[in-house]
Amino acid sequence: MNKTEGATFLMAYDKGSSHFSDLHFHDCTFDNCALSMVKTPQRMSRVQNVRLSKCRAVNSMIQPCMFEDVLIEDLSTNPILLVWASFFRRVKLVGKIGKLNLNLTPTAFCKDERLLDQFASARAAFYAETDWALDISEAKLLGLRCEGVPLHLIRRNPQTQVIVDKQGRYPGYEALGADFIQAFPGIASVLQSFDESPDQSKLLTASLAAPKARREEEKGAIAELRTLGFAEEGS
Repeated sequence: MNKTEGATFLMAYDKGSSHFSDLHFHDCTFDNCALSMVKTPQRMSRVQNVRLSKCRAVNSMIQPCMFEDVLIEDLSTNPILLVWASFFRRVKLVGKIGKLNLNLTPTAFCKDERLLDQFASARAAFYAETDWALDISEAKLLGLRCEGVPLHLIRRNPQTQVIVDKQGRYPGYEALGADFIQAFPGIASVLQSFDESPDQSKLLTASLAAPKARREEEKGAIAELRTLGFAEEGS
């Protein structure tokens, strides 16, 4: 594995159809960079057998890309790392991880049904051959929004990372009760929005890298959801 240490990549752009493999980036900064700048699944770049440790992503983004056998340890994201319509197979997050948005669509507000169908077909084929997609069980997250990744393929810590399912144990926001809503307004608001969405299931994660007040509220809310029996069991 080729190791790059202490480097800064400024305005580095990958235009797609690339293959990055057998690489280790340590203490590197990616500043205003973009990976896999494509809008169709046919041209997605592929990242395989790659490790990032103690790196920083500054004003950078990842567009539709395939990741396989990737380890990310202690990643800082400033202010947030947006990841669009990417696929994950055996990708593990460990340590402190900055804010991540894993978005379903290839671009913001994408309404092109033909393009969305192409990604849906490619996504289904990819995950049909995937034993597990993401492992976040050892990650101290600052904030994670997760769309487009089959939740049953995510390895998680059930103490702080749970799934609520409208067709499973979760009975809806109104069943939470006034005490829950008053004690945990942040998670309650998230669940209210979830009820109003077409999504059938949602991943909730305690932001263990966040300031204490937010961290403790989210941990408490997840513990209470588990006590109430509203969260899906398993990991």
